[in-house]
Amino acid sequence: MQHEYGVKLNDIEWFTWMPRPRMEIEMPDRYSVHQIPPDRKPDQMLFNGELDAVICASLFPSLLNPPPHVRRLFENYEEVEAAYFKKTGIFPIMHSVALRQELWQENPWIARSLFKAFQRAKENAYERLNDTSPYKISLAWFRGPVEEQREILGDDPWPYGLEKNRHVVAALMDYLYEQGLVKEKLEVEKLFAPNTLDL
Repeated sequence: MQHEYGVKLNDIEWFTWMPRPRMEIEMPDRYSVHQIPPDRKPDQMLFNGELDAVICASLFPSLLNPPPHVRRLFENYEEVEAAYFKKTGIFPIMHSVALRQELWQENPWIARSLFKAFQRAKENAYERLNDTSPYKISLAWFRGPVEEQREILGDDPWPYGLEKNRHVVAALMDYLYEQGLVKEKLEVEKLFAPNTLDL
């Protein structure tokens, strides 16, 4: 939002909500961050006008059928996301796998083995997705979206490894540093186990 639309993050009054705390992050003083009490629901606060917007990885069930005055920020979100990918080459990374440094030092084989296991699992998932037998999935028109995704994102929208993700990870490091969420901008190689840099 900041780079594409000029929205200044420190002009926003932020509210966080988690049913269970996962980890504490010390936010820079330039941000106004408040915790929503556990007995309040962000989706209901949005419906009531107490929040202007919500950002969430998984939709609240209520947002699948919201009141008429609530809508997506981008109704044509698929077009917006595809245009962003075409412009930047960035399809945001959804997850990462982290190892404790001492565990890797004691057993460096773990990093490569994990990479290979996740790669094989992903290939299995792609094989199922690309199996266009009509009895495998209950959607009447599913081939079109699969083909459209391949046309836009290529055969592997979720690439693993440093080289295939270098520009995405570098952009992430730039944003984290710019937003004050990390104190120094690390070289992307330092974020990967050294024995996986060639994978």
